[in-house]
This record gives sequence, structure tokens and C-alpha cells, in this order.
Amino acid sequence: MENYAEAGAAFAPGKIGTLSLKNRLIVPAMVANNSQEDGKPSERSIRYYEEKAKGGWGMLITEDYAVTPTAGGFRTLSGLWEDGQIEAHTKFVDRIHKLDTKICCQIYHAGRQTNSKVNGAQCLAPSPYKDPPSFETPKEMTKEDIETVIQAYADAAVRAKKCGFDAVEIHGAHGYLINQFSSPFSNKRSDEYGGTTENRARFGVEVIRRVRQAVGKDFPVLFKLTTNEFVAGGLEIAEGRELARIFAREEIDAITISQGVNATEWGVIPPAAIPPAGFIAHVKACRDVVKNIPVIAIGRILNIDLANHIIEDGTADFVCMGRASIADPLAPKKYLEGDKEDIQLCIGCVQGCLGNLRRGEPIQCLVNPKTNKEYLAEETEVKTEQSKNITVVGAGISGCEVAITAAKKGHKVTVYEKSNQIGGQWLLAAVPPSKQDFTTLVTWQKRQMELLGIEVKLNTEYSPALAKQEKPDLIVVATGSKEKMLPLKGLDGEHVYKAQEILSGKKTLSGKNVVVLGGGSVGVETAAHVAQDFKKVSILEVRDDIAIDGEFSNNYFLFKILDEFKVQVHTKAFYQNYENGTVTYKYKDKEYEIDDVSDIIVAVGSASNQELVEELKATGIETIMLGDAKEVKQGIRNLEEAYYLGWSL
Repeated sequence: MENYAEAGAAFAPGKIGTLSLKNRLIVPAMVANNSQEDGKPSERSIRYYEEKAKGGWGMLITEDYAVTPTAGGFRTLSGLWEDGQIEAHTKFVDRIHKLDTKICCQIYHAGRQTNSKVNGAQCLAPSPYKDPPSFETPKEMTKEDIETVIQAYADAAVRAKKCGFDAVEIHGAHGYLINQFSSPFSNKRSDEYGGTTENRARFGVEVIRRVRQAVGKDFPVLFKLTTNEFVAGGLEIAEGRELARIFAREEIDAITISQGVNATEWGVIPPAAIPPAGFIAHVKACRDVVKNIPVIAIGRILNIDLANHIIEDGTADFVCMGRASIADPLAPKKYLEGDKEDIQLCIGCVQGCLGNLRRGEPIQCLVNPKTNKEYLAEETEVKTEQSKNITVVGAGISGCEVAITAAKKGHKVTVYEKSNQIGGQWLLAAVPPSKQDFTTLVTWQKRQMELLGIEVKLNTEYSPALAKQEKPDLIVVATGSKEKMLPLKGLDGEHVYKAQEILSGKKTLSGKNVVVLGGGSVGVETAAHVAQDFKKVSILEVRDDIAIDGEFSNNYFLFKILDEFKVQVHTKAFYQNYENGTVTYKYKDKEYEIDDVSDIIVAVGSASNQELVEELKATGIETIMLGDAKEVKQGIRNLEEAYYLGWSL
């Protein structure tokens, strides 16, 4: 596209204070867990940002930089709490600037959303009450503590300026220290820093003023604000809007309108259950009262078309696209080049981003295995000097991914699929509530295979005879898995189905009273899917809880559906029999019954489908197993395995 008028409002140049940006698309701060414990960037961290800088974003905002040695909520988090960190971060900034991208340093203090196991010190907070998901009671900050931390923000901002950062963003959102002061949920003080909205905003206001005084009038200062915490007794949008008005009166150059705290992380990092731009009304409410500075929107803005509309209608001046930039760091560049359909879209699974953070691991992305492993690209993505003929058996997401990467390496790839479409069981994963975006992965893979000239033979069951006839150099078996069926009484009769049969629509339930055997994610999602059809549903699970393998944010919304449709959940429950419409199960050695059961859905896991492997190996052709055919595991692990296998061939 020749100009921004053709590309849309998101590509119009914009200004934040004295800073000119080439477009209005911003990558917001996101913890990646890839820095060093001394607060300096690692090579892995720098390469992660460089990949985004190549993508044409108007500005990158770094992950939150700790302003003191004990301010961070993660061990491997960047920081600017001492002058000794300036040199390393200056080199980082220089590398980003060489790629014609602006970069803003976000500075923060986690307050009570950290603990002594992370940073070796008792956490600080406006009041001595622990954060709900936490286990540690914070120290109530004295006036001396408040002064020390305010100055730490200013000192960190000065260091950021010395490093060459183009701006700083003061993190006043997501339940961190400034937000803790602003919110009645966490601030129970009775002095000038507590009570009224104006008083609770005082700490944030003083931080802004001290930072502005320290960096001067011409250095851009942004502020990030949570306007709705979604917790009882916390900030709601009416008061959040008032806070936006209060902070915008100060000398800040832009304000980002966000939501959520640690206890409601689904607001901070919205999963698939939140619709695209699901919090845009909060931004609009603040836009109505903040007229003097740019307003920045954030919150599951998945694609650039949506960003264009948000800017065109005046809801915001700039748009942050966080998880979208993790799924595809090159999205703006592709959009401008007319390759919109080649943009890899975030599916909201939160497995590799939020899930890895909760486990204390570097972030990943299910749909983009390269994310946060860009530093390995030189040794991984090496073109072959000797092209091979490679056959992939099975066009599920693992088979398609290995085909794509092998073709990019330079091999000739043919994919065989016995059904009439690609996607395999992943298409069924998209059926339960709020998972419709999962299909975008299959759509993307299909297009990539077309562009790469990969031949896909549908409705074709691969066989040893076909292998002997075509004589490929290598066969990759990605035939997936098969659902297990329990060899128990009553499960071999009528009206007993596997979850896949119901999700695929191949089988229809006969009545209104359904029992689901298995409370893993598949069983619970299937139960929610069936319950929304106004069925009476019960779940039997032998473990202590259900959906243990699911991510917290996804489970939060999944369980809301179970509650809404009154799904009965029985844990530590051992199925015994199904006879004459009655299901019998044991709980603590006592038998219980569920009467008038019309149907049973079995969702007790899957086993690798390896039936073809030994037969193919007998042909003498090299054969490799991949994905669930090799070992049943989560989609994120299958895609990662397939990606690296493809490049290794």
C-alpha cells in the first residue's frame, strides 16, 4: 500500500508530546521472563524486541522495568535501579533504533504483587493487607517509604533518558503499587494518601510530578491506568474515569486505558472468552473526559482492521496490540505489503504467554513457536543444500506445521489426509464456548501450504503400498491420537459416546440428562458445550478437581458457564455402572446414583495413534513420529515440536 490513507487510520503518523511516531500501532509492555536477574537485558531479550522492531510498529514499550532492586514481581525482569545498568540498556536501545523503531521504557514497582521469594524482601503496599492470590502480608508504607519510592521512579526515568529511550511510561495499572494507592480495594489509609479519590490518586500524581521534574519538559512521559479492577470493593469505570481526569491534568503526554489486577488477570491479559476489543467501552468513557492528551486503547485488539476502526471513530488516538505482536511480530509490515491474510493471529489460548508466566518460565506462543526464541533463528532456520521428497501423513496442526517449515527449508513436501479437510482434532477444539478463534490457526496453515506449493491430498488414506510406490526420502507420521473408552460396565451399550463424536456433530444426544465421564479440559469443555443446549449435565471426575490441565483465565469463564447452567460436578467420583438409565458411582467408598440418564459422554483422555508406524518402517523408508502420534500432549508442545522438526530435516 502506497500511503496510510489506503492502509487506514492506524498507519497515520502521530505525536506523543515531542515524539513523532510513524504510525499509531504500539506494542505494549509485556513481561517475557527473558532478562537477566541483575536487571540487564539478555541477548535473548534483545532479539525478542528486535523481531518486533522489524515488524513496523510505531513504538515498542518495554516490559516493566523495576525502579528498585526489590520492586520486581519476577526474577528475570529488567530494571534501572542503578547506574551500572545504563550501559547494557543503552546498547539495547541502540539496536532497536537501528531498525527505525521508537522504544519507550515502562517503569514500575510491583508493591504487594510480589514477595520475598522473588526479591528477598518483604513487599510494600499502601496498607498491610495481602494481595488475594498472594501468601505474604506487605509492610504498610511510611511517609519515608513513600518518598523513597517516588524518588526511585524519578531516578529510573532519568536513567532511561540517559540510555536513549524515546519516552517513559509510568505503570499505574494492573494492581501494581500506584494502582494499589489509587484503589479502595487495596488502599485503606486514613492520611492524605487514602480515603477520597483525590487522596488515593495523590501517590501517582506525586510520581508523575517528580518524574517530569527529573526528565524535563521535552521528554515524553506516558501513564498507564486501570479503570476497572473487576473485584468487589475495587475500582469501577465511573471512578476509573475520574482517575483518568485527575492524572491527565498533570504533565503527562498520553494515557493508556487498561483494566484488571492480579486477582483478575483475565482483565489484564484477556483470554478468548473476552470478545475482540471487549473493554473498548472503558476507553471511550475516558476519551470523553480526557481531551488534552492522546488516549491509548488496549485489551485484546486482535487485528489491524479493528485497530483502524478504533482510531477512525475517535475512540482512541493510538492502539496497543500486545498478544497480537507475540503471535506475529511482523503484522504491520505484512499489512502494509498487502499480505493481511499471512498475518498469524492470536487465538486467546493464553497457554504460552500467561501460562508460562504463571509457571515462572520465558513466554512462548502456541501459534508462533519462534516467539522468544528468535536468538536461535540463525542456527535453526537454515536452508538445505540437498532437497528431499518428504511425505507427511496426517493434516492436523502438527502435520501441517512440519510441512510448512520443511518446505521453507527447501524440501518438496506432500501431505496425505484421510478426511476431507485439514485441521484434524484442532477443529473440534474450536467447538466449545469461546474457542472459535482456534480455527484461525488452521486457516493460516492452509494458506501457507498453498503459497509454498505443498501438495495436500485429501480423502487419501496412506499405506505401505503407496509408500513403496512413491518412495519418499522420509515419512513423517502425524496421525494424532484416538480417544480412550473405559472397559467398564454399561459403556458398551447405546447412547454412550466419545466427546469427539458429540463435538463433531457426528452423533446426537438422545435426551436431556447427560453424564460426562472425565473432568479434564476436554470433558469440562464438552460439558459446557452440551449444557448450553439446555441439557441437564453432570461431570464425574476421579481427581480432586476439574480442568486441572486448563489455564486459570480460561477456567474462570468456563466455570461461569457451568454455574450458569447448573452443571453438577462430582470429584473423587469413580464410575461403577450404567444400567436402565441409572449411573452408579463411588465417592469415599459409598455408592451414589444419578437417575434418568439419557446419555453418557466419555472424555477420559487419548492414546497415540501409531497403527501405521510399524508397517511404514517395514518398507525400509525412514519414518519419524510427530505430535500426538508420538506422545499425547498440549497443542503448544505439538506445534513447537513440529516447527523445530521441520527445520531440522
